[in-house]
Amino acid sequence: MDDLHYGKAWDPTRHYQNAAIAADYDRARFSGPAGRLFNFLDRRAVHRALVDLPRTFTFADTPCGTGRLAEIALARGFAVHGIDIAPEMLAVAHRRLAAFGDRFTSAIADIRKLDGARSFDVVLSARFLMHFPLDEQVMLIGTLARLARRRLILTHGLDTRFHRWRRALKRATGLFQNPAAFPVTEARLADMLAAVGFREIRRHRILPLLSEAVVIVAEPIAEAITP
Repeated sequence: MDDLHYGKAWDPTRHYQNAAIAADYDRARFSGPAGRLFNFLDRRAVHRALVDLPRTFTFADTPCGTGRLAEIALARGFAVHGIDIAPEMLAVAHRRLAAFGDRFTSAIADIRKLDGARSFDVVLSARFLMHFPLDEQVMLIGTLARLARRRLILTHGLDTRFHRWRRALKRATGLFQNPAAFPVTEARLADMLAAVGFREIRRHRILPLLSEAVVIVAEPIAEAITP
């Protein structure tokens, strides 16, 4: 989910449950120069987060949206289960990913209500957490961690003095992609992961030095992946 209406009252869990918005999402978000650049850099960072994973690992993308990032995992040989609250977005994802056949499956579900009864080796959750206040993020990371047996891949926005200044510039000029609504400090991010038994093992910045967006790769504290 990406916030195209930063600063306005909106509900990210309902906004994309609209067929017209879902169908136009990729064009509206990624057709301009800034959108195309962000899409390239974002996809590259996620690709780098996956390069050391065995193709036999089970993989979930939640929220899956239009399948923009699930496509990367599928192209690398993974089978992907997409989870999203919006059936309209998943319908777009199925059209987009039809060439991958039954390697892409999906389920309509609210991430906040997933009970962890089904788990996966890898869980990707991109551009989701930053839409929710910090206390809700703690709950959401807990849910995602219960789904992920071996690796958790999250994208988030960092909260530093420089990035606070940059977010203010974004809002004032409207020339850049919308900033994270609820970014986190480095310490808060580490604490949230530790609270659910995970630790960061590496990160991939979308645009080093400038962008607040970062892809966090985390593993259970008591385990290490053996390909």
